[in-house]
Amino acid sequence: MSKVGVSLKTRKLGRTDLEVSVIGFGAMWLPNLKVEECVKIVRRAVELDVNYFDTARNYGDSEEKLGLALRDIRDKCVIASKTGSRTKKESLEEVEKSLKALKTDRIDILQLHGIDDSKTLKKAMSPGGALETCKQARSKGLVDFIGISSHRPNVLVEAIKTGEFDMALVPLNVVTRQPTEEFLPVAKEHDVGVAVMKPLAMKIANILTWNYSQPLSLLSDDPELATFLGADTTSRVRNALKFILTQDISTVVPGFKSVKEVEVAARVGEEFKRLSPEEESLFKVNLGKDHCRDCGLCLPCPMKLNIPAMLRFYDLYRIYNLREWARKLYVGLEVKADECDNCGSCEPKCPYHAPIRKFLEEIRKTF
Repeated sequence: MSKVGVSLKTRKLGRTDLEVSVIGFGAMWLPNLKVEECVKIVRRAVELDVNYFDTARNYGDSEEKLGLALRDIRDKCVIASKTGSRTKKESLEEVEKSLKALKTDRIDILQLHGIDDSKTLKKAMSPGGALETCKQARSKGLVDFIGISSHRPNVLVEAIKTGEFDMALVPLNVVTRQPTEEFLPVAKEHDVGVAVMKPLAMKIANILTWNYSQPLSLLSDDPELATFLGADTTSRVRNALKFILTQDISTVVPGFKSVKEVEVAARVGEEFKRLSPEEESLFKVNLGKDHCRDCGLCLPCPMKLNIPAMLRFYDLYRIYNLREWARKLYVGLEVKADECDNCGSCEPKCPYHAPIRKFLEEIRKTF
C-alpha cells in the first residue's frame, strides 16, 4: 500500500483544538519488537498521515522506541502518554522519565492511567494526587493538555463532570458498546475529546485481555466471528474500525505490531465516509435495558463470582448470537455460576436494576 493522493481523515480532539488522525497509533506492543522494526512501523504510520501516538510510562520501553522513531519529526505529531501513579511525588518522577524517554521537552497530552473506580479517581484528584502533577507540568509548559484513561465509562463520566480533563481514552468496539449510552453524550456536552482503545478485543474491566485463558479478540479463529465481522482478518479489522468511526469520537488507537496492520487500518481511515445499508444491518443489535454496563458495582461477590464477566458473556450469547464464542469465554472463568448461593447482595448495588440473579440462573442452565 502506498500513498496515492488520499489523506487520512482528521477530527478535532474536543476542546484541545488538536486535529488528530482518525486512526491513531497504539504503542503498547512496541516493547515486544526490535528497535529497527519499531522505527519502520512508526515511520510508515507517519507516511500514511497518522499523527496521534498513544503510549504510557508502564508500557515497557514503548516511550523510548517511540521517541527514537519520532525524534526528527516531533512537532508534526501529537503524543499522548500516561502516568499510572496516583500521588504527586511519584507521578512527577514518571513525567520526568517520560520526557527523557520520548526525547522531547513537552508531552501534548498527559493522562491519568487506568482510573477504574471512584476511589482511585478521588485519590488522584485529591491534594497531593497525580492531577496536581499534571497541572504543574502544564503550567511549566511540559504538558499541553490533561487527559484520563479508564476501562469503566461510568468512572469517566464522573471525571469529565469535574471539568478537569480535556480528553478521555475508553474501550469501545462492536461488542463493547457501553460508552455509547452515557459517556459519549457527556463527553460531547463538555467538549471533551475521545480516543478509543481496545477496538479489536472484547473488554471486561476486571479481566486483562492478554492474560485471559480464552481468546477475547474479535480476530479470534472462530466461525461465528467470521460470520459476524468478515471471513478474513482484513475484513474483520475494517468492519470493526468502521463501526467505531461512526461514533462521536476523535481517534481510535489500535495496538500495531506490523507495517501491514498499520496500512490496513490507515486505509479504513482514508476511505471511510459512512456505513452502507448492509454494514448498518451488520452492526444493528437491540441491547435492551438489561444488558451489563460493566460498571463493576455489583462486586465483590461473597462467592467470588466474576459477575460482570458472566453477564457480558451472556450478552454475547443472547444479544449478539455469538453463542459458541460465549461458551468458550465462559469456560475460562475459574468460578462458575453454579457457585451462586442466591444471596442477592449484587442486585441492590446495580444502578441499572438488572435482574442479576435471574441472569445467573439462566447462565447456569445455558453454559
